[in-house]
Amino acid sequence: MVYYSRRTLAVFEYKGLNASGDVIAGTMTADTPQEGRRALRENGLRIHRFEPVAEVGPSQWLGSLRSLRTLPSRLLDRSARRADRVAEFARHLALLLRSGVPLAESIDVLIAQEKHVPFETVLRATLDHVRGGVSLADALADHPRWFDVTFLSAVRVGQRSGGLEHALTELADFLKDKSKLRSQVTAALTYPAILMVLGIAVTLFLMMRVIPQLMTVLVSSGKPLPAATAMLKSCTDILVNHWLVLLAAALIIATAGVLTFKSKRGRRFAETFVLRLPIVGSLVRRTLVARFAQQMTMLLGSGIPFLEAVGIVRGSENHLLLRDELDGIAKAIEAGSDIAPTLKNSRVFPPLVVHLVAVGQSAGELPQMLSELRAGYETEVKLALTKFTAALEPMLIVLMAGMIGFVIFATVMPILQVTETMR
Repeated sequence: MVYYSRRTLAVFEYKGLNASGDVIAGTMTADTPQEGRRALRENGLRIHRFEPVAEVGPSQWLGSLRSLRTLPSRLLDRSARRADRVAEFARHLALLLRSGVPLAESIDVLIAQEKHVPFETVLRATLDHVRGGVSLADALADHPRWFDVTFLSAVRVGQRSGGLEHALTELADFLKDKSKLRSQVTAALTYPAILMVLGIAVTLFLMMRVIPQLMTVLVSSGKPLPAATAMLKSCTDILVNHWLVLLAAALIIATAGVLTFKSKRGRRFAETFVLRLPIVGSLVRRTLVARFAQQMTMLLGSGIPFLEAVGIVRGSENHLLLRDELDGIAKAIEAGSDIAPTLKNSRVFPPLVVHLVAVGQSAGELPQMLSELRAGYETEVKLALTKFTAALEPMLIVLMAGMIGFVIFATVMPILQVTETMR
């Protein structure tokens, strides 16, 4: 964030169109942003981007020191918190616009109450662009970290149709539902993940620190070790003496897995494999359908045509199999045919979803059908998460108990044999 004072000359980077329609870009110095924009407009430039670059002068160090106060916010900022702030911004902006407050003044009011410095900087830049004649969607497009394609498309259509406040309300509800869905999935997976990591950590600690000392005592007794103890000793020796090789092998395998997953062929194989898993596949499929229904409900409710909404969802979707299904839907609509035959052998959408979407398309009630589908699948995702955690937690507990139990059994068995022989 750049701070301005009467003794400080700020450097700005600008981009815009001149009277001939040519793109002009460069840098300039000015006392304040308002003076810089005014000078550019007087020269006939229509400003598209005007941002501070740096400060020159004796107080440059002061701006750098003050910018350190944003460090905790940057470190703690996460995508979920960004989504919550954007949702709050959309809801409050819709409320102000519905009350008759002009757009620039509404953004200025929200800046005054914003306490998160990075987002305040985003809003200030947005306000500068809006006052410079740029549309709200184009102003927000300069900050893709905060506003994605779905958000920008809904805002752009809302401004075009004169229903910006309605589009912003739909966006706020969508972001809230999306954040809720993500939180449910994250919360359900957090405990099993922690349980698994702790189990592996405890087992490795026993095998690398505790077991070797006990094995030294057992081997020094000169008596043959039981099969389980000999197996444990071999595993311990490999971990202790060749841990660097094992670590390098794990890194190589992980790197190969990541590179494979980044390729389209590898990702499609991995996504297909996950969808075929007994419990996990059902959970992932329900989550994908719920996310699709959430986005489509919001976009259609904002006034975006169905075909354009499908294209927006496809552009923002990372799941390749779902993107393939959306390609099929778009081609079917462009050809003027029904959606149902295209999705007959879908790997993502269950037959019930395909039937409901087809009925909604033929009856002209697709937005209402998708809204009901969204509500139903959000509930199904919650139930699937409950079943998943209920099945996974006992499995992890049994697995960890088996691992630790084997270690204890293999360690105690030779001690018991020595005790028996001493009798």
